[in-house]
Amino acid sequence: MLYKEKYGVGEMKVQNDEKELLLKNGQILAIDEPNLQGDAILVRNGRIAYVGAEEGAFSRCHGRPEVIDLEGRAVAPGFVESHMHPSILAGMMLDVDCTYPSVKSVADIVDKIAERVDETPKGGWVRGWGYDDSKLEERVHPTRWDLDKVSPDNPVYIRRTCVHMGVANSLALRLSGITADTPDPEGGRIDRDPATGEPTGLLMDRAQDLIAIPPYTDQEVERGFALALGQLPKWGITTVHDMLVDADAFATYQRLAESHSLPARVRVWLEGITFGSRDAGLIPFVLGSGLKSGYGNDMLKFMGVKFILDGSIGGCSAAVEEDYAGRKGEKGVLYVERDELSPLVTECVKNGIRVSIHAIGERAIELAISSLEDAAREVSVESVRAMRNRIDHCVLPTRDHLKRIRDLGLVIEASTSFMYALGDSWISNLGYERACRTFPLRSAIDIGIRVAGNSDSPVCDGSPLLGMYAAVTRKTSSGMTLGNSEKMTVDEALRSYTAIGAYAGYEENLCGSISPGKSGDLVVLSENPRSVPPEHLKDIDVEMTFVGGVKVFSK
Repeated sequence: MLYKEKYGVGEMKVQNDEKELLLKNGQILAIDEPNLQGDAILVRNGRIAYVGAEEGAFSRCHGRPEVIDLEGRAVAPGFVESHMHPSILAGMMLDVDCTYPSVKSVADIVDKIAERVDETPKGGWVRGWGYDDSKLEERVHPTRWDLDKVSPDNPVYIRRTCVHMGVANSLALRLSGITADTPDPEGGRIDRDPATGEPTGLLMDRAQDLIAIPPYTDQEVERGFALALGQLPKWGITTVHDMLVDADAFATYQRLAESHSLPARVRVWLEGITFGSRDAGLIPFVLGSGLKSGYGNDMLKFMGVKFILDGSIGGCSAAVEEDYAGRKGEKGVLYVERDELSPLVTECVKNGIRVSIHAIGERAIELAISSLEDAAREVSVESVRAMRNRIDHCVLPTRDHLKRIRDLGLVIEASTSFMYALGDSWISNLGYERACRTFPLRSAIDIGIRVAGNSDSPVCDGSPLLGMYAAVTRKTSSGMTLGNSEKMTVDEALRSYTAIGAYAGYEENLCGSISPGKSGDLVVLSENPRSVPPEHLKDIDVEMTFVGGVKVFSK
């Protein structure tokens, strides 16, 4: 089945001989080709055949190409999303949307849950996602008792935007066997009423595993993937790194690839240690199978293994060095210790499996770097450097951390969209001065670290242009500025979502810039990011998206 027929976004199954696409009259943002002149691009059989003057493009055509007049609009390399969760978004897009500004208060959340309860049979689970307590009028999490008002006969569970915590109603707690006597699991916490000791419904990090929520059916999973993947071309994303893929999601991706139904190139990072789990996730399978990073094809490829070391700043569970503001003694949660992490990281590196490590607070970043330094002592620094291992988010690194990151050749996967979407809660939880030290992008770039931008969607809106806006302006959604001295330039922000994203995936020969021989992954923008005021970056529209020269989205 064609992608357009299946999902209504575009067509992927087009492998005709000598298929040619010619884009003319455009402003070409080639990224890594500073001397490029011209306004036309010729794509033949999925690869860029020529970039330059319009007459030169036409003279090189082998047949009758599809011609699109860009009418002066900008065309850039397709965006590379270095850290996103389409397989998680797939489930969330079936849930009740509790994101801001669709909800602005606890009462709004309750109203939305009530609407879904009315459509759900008695006893059926109601799921929600995306609420942000820092943006609610009450500035608090909803509780089980709030949800109980409209769901006496349906179990309910709603997840916070960071996905590190969620709230269950009383029936969901009862069905899951969670009571006042239930101990906190390792790597997680059950929030309790200080007067009675009863669970409030808020479950943090690994405590979420206690919820006995049934899996979606195969048909629901298929629909969720269609909705999630269908968003990518609308954001101009032509390559996406899915950063926490379990066995079921990997199988779904393989089915979609086999049927030519992927609207973007998918790069899979399988589960390692996550949220304090004491098992090694899919690492034993990967090691036992002999799977190596880079296995796959241009549309679906295995990249490596993902570890999660701490939580989020918004949820006060990131492992920071100093107490959270107004929370004496609270410094977040470090899910795993060095003696557990380092042997797994070393074993992966020895076997040609790249690692990507979620580390937000200083203590987590220290552990991530130390584990890779331990691996380097086993296999050599040169071998580790050659692998382009990654630190995900890397929100609060110290100067010493940055130097060690550079020396190990690590790529920082900076979720720059956090500054806009979550920055106000960071000011509340860290204090303004410390919040201004988050994401030291300028410092990292200036000492030679490659920084790839991303949204961590569904934590934030998946638009790369929003991520670029945040990196360039460092403004929160309320207009607060977090550290002017650490801003990226517009060109650096563009590269972080194109050339650097490609580098992070060892794919600089495939995508990330507009030059002959590379894939025809292109995005047409309503305006040139280099020409508009920085404040306008997030308002630029994606008008067309091409993967391998095939139009997968047109506004």
